Amino acid sequence: MATQSKTQLLTNVHTLLKRRYKPKADRDASRLSILRAVVYGICHEDTTREQANQALSRFEDEFFDWNELRVSSLDEIQENLAGIPKPEERAQRIRRFLRQLFNRTYGFTLDSLAKKPLKEALKVLHTYDAFASDYVTATVIQQALGGHAIPIDQSAHRVLERLGVSESEIPTLRAILERAVPKNRGGEFLDLIEDLANDTCLETDPECPRCELRKVCAFALSRKQEAHSSAHAGRSGTARAAKEAASTPKGKGPAVPAPSPAKKNTTSKTSRGAAQPSKSPRDKHKGAK
Repeated sequence: MATQSKTQLLTNVHTLLKRRYKPKADRDASRLSILRAVVYGICHEDTTREQANQALSRFEDEFFDWNELRVSSLDEIQENLAGIPKPEERAQRIRRFLRQLFNRTYGFTLDSLAKKPLKEALKVLHTYDAFASDYVTATVIQQALGGHAIPIDQSAHRVLERLGVSESEIPTLRAILERAVPKNRGGEFLDLIEDLANDTCLETDPECPRCELRKVCAFALSRKQEAHSSAHAGRSGTARAAKEAASTPKGKGPAVPAPSPAKKNTTSKTSRGAAQPSKSPRDKHKGAK
């Protein structure tokens, strides 16, 4: 069978995953503001979209405005990141971004950048520390700037690497995805990959037999082959042992060579007698005298 190209593979993956997971509503229908997209991206990286949405909603409900969040303590910010890994680190990133934004603009809006060409907007945004993360950058492009981007965090990278789509650099890997997956399906594809990562393609003990991609995933096929080889080796060893046991007579161990009989003394009485010399006629005559 001919090897699939990465584009063909990813198209097939998208189709198969839609059979298992119900696609979500088109997220491109309503954009986020750039500020909200940054906060959402920081919250969403290496978590689920449900956790990120809940955190974003809590920030907007618990704080009067973004300025109050800017001047709040890290402990107060962390309380709204409950259930999300590394809450202290995320709280620092969110507050640092808000402080940088206020110090530069004396406000909390970047929406004017959405009207500029994408490259020009990104040139400005990359001066903020939050955009050191490619995941946050891709999230803002997709959610706020109307561009085509598919954010990749550790979970998505794990899934793609097991599928056989892997690159040493995340931007390079993201470029492959963005060429293979059309813009109008980018959000849906990301959601499906996230569903897979949190359902069967777990970091430890992935449940490959239950995965929808088990017939196209390089990792799943490799594990299946290894299991088959191990089972075959086990059956061969059992059959060999049974054959050896069958060839040995019951109740008897291996044949032991019998000791050779001791050599008998072959010297006869006649021989012993013949060893004594007989008397000569002269001797017999002397004796007669």
